[in-house]
Amino acid sequence: MGYNLTEDRQDLARWLVGAVRDGRMREEFLVSWLQDEGAIMDVSGEHPPITKGALDALEAAGLIVAEANIETKISTVGRKNPKIRQRQRESSRRCTLKGRAFAAVDSDFDAPDSGFVRHLTPMAEETNLDPELKQRCLPMLGAGSADPALWDSAARVALVVLEERLRRVAAITDPNRTGRHLVNDVFGGKGRLADRFESESERNGYRDLYAGVVGVFRNRYAHRLVDPEPEDGGALIVFVNLLLKMTDDLALEDG
Repeated sequence: MGYNLTEDRQDLARWLVGAVRDGRMREEFLVSWLQDEGAIMDVSGEHPPITKGALDALEAAGLIVAEANIETKISTVGRKNPKIRQRQRESSRRCTLKGRAFAAVDSDFDAPDSGFVRHLTPMAEETNLDPELKQRCLPMLGAGSADPALWDSAARVALVVLEERLRRVAAITDPNRTGRHLVNDVFGGKGRLADRFESESERNGYRDLYAGVVGVFRNRYAHRLVDPEPEDGGALIVFVNLLLKMTDDLALEDG
């Protein structure tokens, strides 16, 4: 179960639980506010900084229950036509630690590992990108990453990079050799990389995959303005990045 707490607020929860277990304070405690900083009443020793936002976060995570004490101040303004002004402020907050707080601390806040997210967004880390993609696509995106027209250009360039890589692997110098014919030069029965596969079905799978990319994406971007949404353009560039890596890995294998 996740708690959605920053490290600082996790540290505050650890301190509160530790203080209760050590007998320095009770599970129910009063926080009095001095401007934006809070002071815990009836606690032995110093405590870490406490803010209203921190207590709000602990309550939202289900670690405490809290009840605010609201103080109302009434004042009169003006002599000839006096007006009554009323202001309210939170003077203190009574909090109670819940069992969930102790369980959270004991499990070291067992939120699921979210490190996988960075692997789902490889463009967030430039070192994951093919050097040629990085050189040719990223500068244009730097001019406005939310502009679909720029993603259109970047995606088109990425597909040309893939086509050029296939042409290079097959040692083809004819720039007019494109599309399915080019794919067959690489992955066909007599293609440049045909001997890299253990079975004909695997080779056919690669040929169909790259031919599909040419038919679905390369032709589309070559003949019209697509202007994809940034997430779609980014996904296509990442997909091309994977195909480039697959091509390079096969080309490096011993034939």
